[in-house]
Amino acid sequence: MHATSLAFDVAALLPARRDVAWTVSAASRTGTAPAARLTNGQRHLTVMTDNGHTTLTARLSAHDSAAQLTIAGTAPTTAASAVLRSLLPRLDHHIARRSPAQRHLHHTRCAAEIRTRLGELGVTVQQFDRADRTTGLSWQYGDADVTYTLHRATGTGLVSFRGNLAALETFLTPFLPPHPGPGRAPSRPPRGCGSAARRLVAAFPHAVQADADGLTHFTDSDGGPLQGWITPHKVNAPAGPTTPVTAGICGVGIDLLLSVPAIA
Repeated sequence: MHATSLAFDVAALLPARRDVAWTVSAASRTGTAPAARLTNGQRHLTVMTDNGHTTLTARLSAHDSAAQLTIAGTAPTTAASAVLRSLLPRLDHHIARRSPAQRHLHHTRCAAEIRTRLGELGVTVQQFDRADRTTGLSWQYGDADVTYTLHRATGTGLVSFRGNLAALETFLTPFLPPHPGPGRAPSRPPRGCGSAARRLVAAFPHAVQADADGLTHFTDSDGGPLQGWITPHKVNAPAGPTTPVTAGICGVGIDLLLSVPAIA
């Protein structure tokens, strides 16, 4: 796929921020590889395709360091997933340079964006502010309780999930990279890890790993800040769709939450 066509497809999968959509324009070539530029406010993303691979580069301005990654193939959904999980959260490091009051205001505005988006999907959301300048949202995902918390000097947040295993398997999908295909998912659960961990590894063999104590965990394969863990309430008990589990996912960017109706 040509870089410009891919850029338009990726732009359509990225959420608008404060009613400002991503736009696509031409970009200078790197060598002989075609490239295109996506822009959203101060954020810039360059898409370059070469020899069946896609290189994505994100930066806030010419004075900031760039975040870059290369993925196999030119599938728009794979590229957009990498941008949302890995690249855009890395641009939010500039939040650390702001004062505590400015960071709190930024977090409050971001939480309001997510609350509006979930409200459009028919979800009732509670927004909270705590004395330690922590801002967050809580809502129901089926029978599960979900919270998203923004705090301190970070531009990303923490998702907490308490519910059943079947709901988690659906909820978790947008936070993980797409499955790479048959024969390319080497993860195997260790003996004694418990049936809940084995079920999660079977569902996401390309992304999650299990420890012998029943803890299932994952990190972002594209080098972003996102990482998470899952634990059942009873490690050695038989697991099924209604098995209660607890999960935490940190390093979750605002754009990722805004982009996935699955979280509702």
